[in-house]
Order: sequence, then structure tokens, then C-alpha cells
Amino acid sequence: MAASSNAEPGAAAPSLVTRYYLAMAVPFAIDLASSIVYVLIYHQPFVLLPMAAVSAAFLVVGVGIGAWLLFRPVQRFIADALPFPAIEHRLATLPRSSALLVACLYGPMLALRLLSPRFGITFGADIEIHTWIDTVATFLVGTAFNVVLTYFIVSSYLDRLCRYFFRTRSVNLATFPGAFRYKIGVAILFVSFAAMIMLAGDIASYSGDRLLREATMDVTASVAGVAIIYYWIAQALTAPIARLDYGMRHVAEGDLSVRLPVTSDDEVGRATSGFNQMVEGLAERRYLRDTFGKYVHESVAVAILADQERGGRVADTLAEATLMFTDIEGFTTLSERLTPPEVAKILNLYYATIVPVIHRHRGVVNNCIGDGLFASFNLPLPQKDHAAAALQAALDIQHALRQETFPAGVAVRTRIGINTGSVVGVTIGTANWLSYTLLGDAVNIASRVEQLNKQFGSSILAAESTIRAAGDGFRSTCLGPTDVRGHQGDVVVYRVEPPA
Repeated sequence: MAASSNAEPGAAAPSLVTRYYLAMAVPFAIDLASSIVYVLIYHQPFVLLPMAAVSAAFLVVGVGIGAWLLFRPVQRFIADALPFPAIEHRLATLPRSSALLVACLYGPMLALRLLSPRFGITFGADIEIHTWIDTVATFLVGTAFNVVLTYFIVSSYLDRLCRYFFRTRSVNLATFPGAFRYKIGVAILFVSFAAMIMLAGDIASYSGDRLLREATMDVTASVAGVAIIYYWIAQALTAPIARLDYGMRHVAEGDLSVRLPVTSDDEVGRATSGFNQMVEGLAERRYLRDTFGKYVHESVAVAILADQERGGRVADTLAEATLMFTDIEGFTTLSERLTPPEVAKILNLYYATIVPVIHRHRGVVNNCIGDGLFASFNLPLPQKDHAAAALQAALDIQHALRQETFPAGVAVRTRIGINTGSVVGVTIGTANWLSYTLLGDAVNIASRVEQLNKQFGSSILAAESTIRAAGDGFRSTCLGPTDVRGHQGDVVVYRVEPPA
């Protein structure tokens, strides 16, 4: 159901134009069929030709000219001679305009046919004169039937035409002057009362054999008419609703590429248009979240997008977290020896290797500066065993780097420092620039612990708070208390070893 740039075959547009004129010819076809039935029942073959001639004059010539005038702007749009906004209202109101045209021509034709015997115009046939009550009833029901039928046939045709324009021109109706309740009301009223009006006219006008004959004919005609009307009502009214249901089900399954053609000018059309706008908004929101999530973690992006009242700020959160800092051993020397493009390739591959490992253990990468990376566990993404997850992530990072082959024959080794403690997640910045980060003494300690790897010749160092929080299951060696710059008091650090 999504819009496509692939146009239908070239014959599709002329075929759709022809379909409109065929739809407008339905009243003539029904009137001609009714005349044939009348002739057969009353054995009056002489009246068939004049009846058909009068019907053709009104319903072929008259309706044909009127239909051409109504549809001419749409044909010009198909031929690229008019823009879509110039024909949009004409297109949206095509069913009503077409039905009104039929009413203006079918009504006088039927009145002429019903009244002509009263003035002695019988074309040599023995025609029974109907009472005034029966005449009025026949006129009202006959005209209403053709008007209602034309409306719903053209509505069904409009559905097909709008789908064609949607596929080939990527245009949709955006004007909604109609009302769905009126369509339903007209359909229900006609189906409910047409047969009753005809029978009431017969009962009030005739008796005996003629009453039986007239009633039988009217009931038969009413049943056939209601069946025809019901079919086209179902076609015109249920197709847009079924299409909307189709779109909703696809969106519920996560498909945000679906777009629906708007094929009616009523509340269903407005709902379909709103559906398209909603899906576009959801798709844009997903795009923003996914793109934003490449710069900040998706959990932060979701929080920012969800709380618009804060103007892009995430609520400050105090929690215990495990912090990880990493940097590449000898990166300064490496940068001096290699060209900038080579360094960029190495850095990209380095991050492509270690970031998925951090994410796999539910860590969040908060910042990258050059070869340095800052990640956190349990904030902003809640995690129960965050200390153990950070230690395991560190071991997996070292293993992944040993397995990776880097450009220029470089062996990349990284140093990792880990600490656990209380931090606060905050949004800092100005009205035009914002950044989400973690603050607290625990962050500073983690950074200093990472730097101590140079002093101890280690690759993974963790503060005692992390080792205790992680519990058993990790091999580590206590290196004793160490002075950490910027922190009052010593910090006991442990060298974390890979499993034996």
C-alpha cells in the first residue's frame, strides 16, 4: 500500500476514463432493462422503441454531455494539463455531482413517461393509467434508486481512480466536505423504505387482480434493486475502511513504510489522511531516535524525545553505576608514525571492535575523545549486575582486540580502568547546545585508575568497590592502596586477569 513511482501501463489512464462514462451509463442500462421487462409482461412491443428513444435522449445524450463537463478537468489532470489542487475539489465531490446530474435528467424523463398516457400519448399501445398516488410513489422511488445507485457506483469508481493517482502521481485528497453519516443515512433510508412506499402506493390505488399484479411487480423490482444497491454500497463504503484496517495492522507490526490512498471526502478520508500523517510522524520520530542514538545512547535519545516539556533535557538521576575508561596504549607515537587517514581507519576499526562488546553487556558509551572512551553501566540504562557486566566487558574487549587485524600491521592494545560508585546523570549546556554526561567523584576515580595501568604495566585495573560489587567469578590480584590524584585518601586497586 505504500506509494510507488512505478506507473501502471499506459492503457490504464484511458481505461479509467472509460470506466467513469460506463458508470454514468448504468441508469440508462437499468431503464432499458426495465422497459424490456415491462414490454414482455404487458405484451406491448410497440412502446419499446419510443421508450428507449426517450431514455437515450435523457440518459445517454444528456447525462453523457453532463458527465463530460464534470470529468473534463480530471481528464486534463491525467494529461498533465492541470495541477492536482485545481481539480481536487471536483474529484472529491465527483460522486455527489454525478448523482445530482442523474437526478436532474432521470427525474424529468421518468415524469414524462409516467404522465404521457394521461395526455393520450400511448404510441398505439393499450397502456393502463396509474393513479396519482402510484405515479408519485413510482416517480420518487425510481428517481431515488438511480440517484443513490449512481452515487455509490461513482464512489466505488473514485476509490479506484484515487488509488491510481496515488500510485502514479503520489497525490492524495486533502479536502473533506462530505459526511460519512449522510452516506449511511441515505443508504439505510432507501433500502428500508423504497419497497414500503411502492407497496403503500399500490394498496392505496388498486384492488383485486391489479393490486396483486402491481404489488408482485413492485416487490420483485424492489428486491432486485435493493440487492444491486447493497452490492455497490458495500463496495463504496467498506473498501476504504478495510484499507485503513490494513494500514493499522502493519503499523502495529512495526512497518512504518505503509502509506494509504485517500479515496473519499468524508470522515473515513480524513482518518486515512490523519493515518498517513501519523505514520510519517512515527517514521520521523524513529529516524530521529535512531540517528540521535548514534550520538548518544538510544536510552538517552528515547528519554529526550519522550519528555518534550524539558526542552531536550533529561531529568537528573542519582544512582550507583560502574564507570569504565579506555585508551589506546602508545597512541601518540602511533599518530606521529602514521598518516591521518591511516590513524582514522585504525580508530574506526578500534571502536567498531570494542563498542559492540560494551553494548552487548548493556553498557552505554557516553563519550569518545580521540582514542579515549568513557562508558557506564547502570546509568542511564538500568542494570542489576553492573559491576560484573563491566568487568566481563573489559575482558571481552581485550580478547576481541587480540583477534582483530588492524591496518598498517599495527597491534592495538588498550588500557582499561573501572570504578563503582554514586554518580549523577545530568544534562549540561546552553539553550543551543546540550550534552548528557555523568558527574561525581566515582567518575574521576575511574579515569585515574585507567591511567594507573602505565604505572603497574597492566591492561585492566579495577577499584576495590568494583571487585566487591562484582562478587566471585573473576580472577584478580590486589595491588594495594594507591594515591589517586584529585581524590582524598588512597584507592585500593586490583589487576583483573583473564580466566585461567
